[in-house]
Order: sequence, then structure tokens, then C-alpha cells
Amino acid sequence: MIEFPKLDWPGIAPETSVRISARARYVRLRVLPPGRVELVLPTRHDRLALPGFVQQHRQWLIDTLARIQGEHVQQQAQRVAPLELYLPALDEQWRLEYRSGGRNGWWERAGRGLLVQYKNQEWDQVLQRWLAERARQTLGPALLALADELRMTCNGYTIRGQKTRWGSCSAKKVINLNWRLLFLPPEQVRYLMVHELCHTVHLNHSTRFWALVEKMQPGYRMLDQAMRKAGRLVPAWAL
Repeated sequence: MIEFPKLDWPGIAPETSVRISARARYVRLRVLPPGRVELVLPTRHDRLALPGFVQQHRQWLIDTLARIQGEHVQQQAQRVAPLELYLPALDEQWRLEYRSGGRNGWWERAGRGLLVQYKNQEWDQVLQRWLAERARQTLGPALLALADELRMTCNGYTIRGQKTRWGSCSAKKVINLNWRLLFLPPEQVRYLMVHELCHTVHLNHSTRFWALVEKMQPGYRMLDQAMRKAGRLVPAWAL
């Protein structure tokens, strides 16, 4: 087991972790909400060089950690139950009502109305489960239709709510989609699907993989850059 290299943090040290990724081509650092630092390693790496690499990026880590933690605090302060909910991926506008009850659940009404029943202030959990179901009804079939359009093989899909990934593809060509994609514009959702479908051919981020992405999604680079900041489109209660 590889431990995160020791670093002289100002104040309280954040939670740290190390992850080995078969897709990674180089060593990189990530700062994840609400304030966790992750060191991502390719399968082949120089373990002795890791302390120097982390130390070299110390100031970036400190600055980025402070920004991410500040944004998280601000988001939590804005955590309020919405009365209207717009899902850009589907171009759907929903009207929301709430009532306290003995169990959690929801009921869809005519005209895009949604009644959310919750207990113990768990309205956000109910909404998240409903969004996962909505994604299962819409994003999943859209993925399969896109696979047919591009003549690529997809052996099924799952809908999850990972904290750090918009999607993933297994070696069995089963694609996972994050239900939070519902808060993204359609063009970014389509790009994410194309990206994961290309992983059914190349389960890595090799030159051949990116060449296939370019073939299936010309000019993908701008969309790829937009995906790196897409988390800001997700409301605080959905995080």
C-alpha cells in the first residue's frame, strides 16, 4: 500500500489518499470537495520520486485546497430546497412541492410537477434518488441510441452518483453515468457519452483513444475543458 508523502501543511492537514489508475498516463494531484487531496498514479511509476513531486506542488495544493474549502462552505450556506428545478440535459422545468411525512418518497404530477415527501429533513436525499431515476429513464436510453448511431458496442449501463467522475466504462463494455449529468448542457452530456463509448474500444487514454474521440466528436477539446469545470453547474444540495 502506497501512503501519501508527508507534507508540511499550514494548519490542519487535509484528508489524503493515493489511487493507482490504469488509465493514468502520468502522476497528478487532485483536490476534491469538501477538501480532500488525492494523488493519482499510473500503473508504472517511480515511487521514490513521489515525495519530491508533491513537495514541488505544495503551494498549488495549499492555494487550491483553500479555494475548494471556501467554495464548499459557500455552497452549504446556499443549501435550500428549490421550488423549481431545471434540468438542462433534458430541457425540463419541474415545479416542486414538499411535505413532511413518516417516510421518504415522491410523486410526479401532470405538467412536470413533483411532490417530495420527506422525514428528518432528508428532502435532498429524496430529490437525489428521484434524479437518479430520471437519469435512468432518459440518459440510459440516450446512451444506447448514441452507441447505435456511432456503431459502437455498449453492453448496458448503470446510473450512479460518484463524487469525482461523470462516467466510466468497464472492461465488459458496461458504461456508468453520473445522474448529476442532468445539470449539464446537452452538448457536454453527449461528449461524455462519446468519451465513454470510445473506452469500449480503448480502455485507456492513449493516442489512439483520443484519435477515436476526435473522429466521433470533432473539436472535442473545448467540451473536454468545459467538463473540468462542470461541477459548478450542480447545485449545493445535489453534491
